[in-house]
Amino acid sequence: MGVVVEEKHGHKEKLVHELRQLAAIFVYLAVFFTVFRLYTRLVLGSAEPNFARYGLILLKSLALAKIILTGEALRLGEWTRARPLAILTVYYAAIFSAFALVFEVLEHLVLGWLHGKASAAVFAEILEKGWPHLTGMTMVVFVAFLPFFAFRETGRVLGEGQLEQLFFKSKQMNDLGTTRE
Repeated sequence: MGVVVEEKHGHKEKLVHELRQLAAIFVYLAVFFTVFRLYTRLVLGSAEPNFARYGLILLKSLALAKIILTGEALRLGEWTRARPLAILTVYYAAIFSAFALVFEVLEHLVLGWLHGKASAAVFAEILEKGWPHLTGMTMVVFVAFLPFFAFRETGRVLGEGQLEQLFFKSKQMNDLGTTRE
């Protein structure tokens, strides 16, 4: 009976750990995409915020966060683990920027449907005048993903919780076995 209790406790800890990771990734992506959307709205001079877009941003952030965790669970990029972290970081940034592009196109489709447009009309609009926005957004997302994945991979190499301890605890770096000069 003790084994069953320990097993349930282990599953609960794993679930809490995964939910924390999901929440952290979601917050990073939601803040980034929201600020990027606000910046785009301000640059284009749009006076009225489109709250449906902000709701879709939250859904996109949650979906991408889950895809990132799923990719890690499936060991996406395992073949690059022996390479320098820079290569793995660029690889992940490129892969998940492509996912972000897919979600951006889906966002355009959903908003088009909400405005009564057919899918073909939305795609035609994207190809006619929306592709520079999508290209620019993908490039910005790629650059935003570089530090994100650099930190995640550095944390993986350092060991569970070590990077968080460096950033969020008031201990000296030499507590982790390094010396300060």
